[in-house]
Parts: sequence; C-alpha cells; structure tokens
Amino acid sequence: MPPSQPDVVVVGAGASGLMAGATAAARGLRTLVLERRSLPGQRLMVSCMGAGAVSNTGLEVSRFHGREARFVSDALQALPADDLCHWFAAAGAELHDLPHYGLVAPEGGGAAAVAALVDALHQAGGELRLDTIVRGARHSGDAIELDAGPSGLLQPRALVLATGGAHMPRLGGGTENFDLARSLGHTVSPLRPGQVPLRLFAPWLEDVTGLWMEVRLRLWDGARCVAESTGSMLLAKGVATGEAVFNLSRHCDRSGLELGICFFPEREPEQVDEWLFRTLGERTREPVARALDNIIPLSLATAFLRKLTIKRTARVQELSLLQRKRLLADMLDLRLPVAGTLGWQAAESTLGGVAVREVDPRTFASRKTPGLYLAGRMLDVAGDWGGFEQHFALASGFVAGRMVLA
Repeated sequence: MPPSQPDVVVVGAGASGLMAGATAAARGLRTLVLERRSLPGQRLMVSCMGAGAVSNTGLEVSRFHGREARFVSDALQALPADDLCHWFAAAGAELHDLPHYGLVAPEGGGAAAVAALVDALHQAGGELRLDTIVRGARHSGDAIELDAGPSGLLQPRALVLATGGAHMPRLGGGTENFDLARSLGHTVSPLRPGQVPLRLFAPWLEDVTGLWMEVRLRLWDGARCVAESTGSMLLAKGVATGEAVFNLSRHCDRSGLELGICFFPEREPEQVDEWLFRTLGERTREPVARALDNIIPLSLATAFLRKLTIKRTARVQELSLLQRKRLLADMLDLRLPVAGTLGWQAAESTLGGVAVREVDPRTFASRKTPGLYLAGRMLDVAGDWGGFEQHFALASGFVAGRMVLA
C-alpha cells in the first residue's frame, strides 16, 4: 500500500466515528476520519434536548428495543458505563449523572464530550478532515475504494461507516451515507424519526405552556395498550415532549392512537381518590382551580375546568358528584388523541438503518463485505432516551476500532 494511503478510513465524525477512529489510531493504525460537515459531533451536541448525554447509570440491554435488541449486548459488555466514565475522565471530561437526562459532562455538555473525542483522536495520531463528502464506495477485489471529493480516491485496508446521524435534516444532512452501505451490499430499512415530540388534539390544553411533570404514559390503539413509559413530560401548547414521550414515540407511526396520561405515577388510584376527596372537602368555599392547585399545577387545573365546562369562578361546593368523578378520572387516565409527531425537525433519533443480522455484533464487521465495519446509528437499533443510544454509538465505535484489522 502506498505510504499516503491510510490503514483505516472512518466515514462520520459523530460519537461512534470519533471513538472508532481514536481507538484504531491508538493501536498504531494510520487512521483518517472524514466528516461531511464543518464541525464534528453536531448530533451529540444537540442530543437529549441539548444536555449531550453520552450514557446512563441505568444502562442495560432491556433499554433497547425491537426484534434485534440483544444485538447490543456484546458492545455494552465491551464498554460498560463505568469504563466509559473512566475513558472520558482520562480525556478531561468528567461525567456526572443529570436526572432524567443521563450521564453528561457538566462543563460544556455535548460540546465537551465531542472535544474529548477529537482530542483523543489527535493524541493517538489520527487525522480528522472536515467538509469532505464521500460520494461513492465500491469493493474491488480485496480492497475498498472511496471517492472522497477533494481528498481524491482512497483505498484503505478497512472502512468504518459511522454516519447514521448525518442525514438529519435539521443538521443539514441527506441520506447519501446510507447509500454507501447499500452500495457495499447492505440492506437498509426505511428511515423515520424517533424520540420525537407528539402533537396532541386537545384545544383545551392550548393555554398550558412550560408544564413539567412526572407522569406515566400509555399509548392506546383502541382497547390495546401499545406501549407504556414513565418519566418526565413537558406540555406546551398541545405538544408533549420529554423522556416519557420520547420512549414511546417510536410506536406513533399510524393514526387513531390515544395517549393516556396518569399524573400520579407513584400513587395508587385509591390514594389519589382519597387525596382529592380530602383536599376538596377542606376547601369547599374556595374556587375549584385554587383548591386543585394543592394537587396539580394551577394551569393544568384551569385546563381541566375548561374541558369539563366548569365555570372558572365555580367554587368547590358547587361541584356535582359526576364532575368530581370526571376530575379524578382525568388525573388518573387523561385520554388525548395523538394528532401526529413533530417529525424530523424535532427528532432526537433515527429509526431504521442497516439490518443488524448483516453485522457481527462481536466485531461490528460486515457479514457482506470484507474490510467493512458499521457502527452507531448506521445500524437498525432503537434505545430509550437519556444517553442509551449515545452509549451504544460509543461502544460500537470502540469495538469496531479495537477489532478493525485485528
């Protein structure tokens, strides 16, 4: 091989690509990481609603979903959460647990994590080239050839594709990097937005803005519960977002769904019933909304009154037994039609990608093309919100970098 040619080319300078490049370079391999954008790691910087979580203290295989969920187990064993924390600490970005978000670098968030990855790549002797679009790839004999634009024709001994987030429209990307996987023999399932806010058909909620609550959500398709999730939720002008919403939004790919919200996930229904009965009984002369403010936020209490067509000036003693029962029912299981999602512009993740049955989970080597490795969100793997998918991206990149040309 000519001296100017790298041993390993990594396409994509996101979490998985930078980790793969840094790990391969640390083994003494001439490593070149190519990125189509002008900055590395942009998706990691905006992930987890801007917190930039890279892992989670609750990391386990059960936090990943789909028919091939156990595909992630080898990567999680190769780089568990504690080891990843040590890795970032050694790179100068100590991680801390941020409740509801995951493990983050408190000083700089995602930007600090990306800087640590880039520094690790450079210190290991790897090279990063930005603003470089790989326009084509083919396998010829025992070699892989890449048309890398200004960088010319590259013929590395091995190629790592780690570009799953590059197509996100809000980050200025297209789907061309999945075309590279197809051109090298892989099957790519249709891409759609994941971990995305939901639009709810509830005009009476339009005035509720900036309301954060701990909730239990159930997604209903008629009488069948499709999915359940517990965690934080933000309501704002008929849009629901946050941890609990993201973790079931992957199921919102059809019409006719309803979102069931329990605003007291840690209490039994009997306890809520008793709490409401006691609260209202002690405040019979107060306006209903003010009395309910002792149980739920005032903005939500006011919205409930609109829904039940109860006058804003109504006092507790004027409530009928039926109205009290309906208030309780809405607090425990408020049903709201799902009008759709906010789509790619608000998505935190991608559903779909390269079929994992075509990749060896122990090495992340392609089962289709010799010398090819695939990592991170290139793969059809779905995880919960809060650093889980980010950890898999880093762990798969770590394994690929460790095993490439081994």
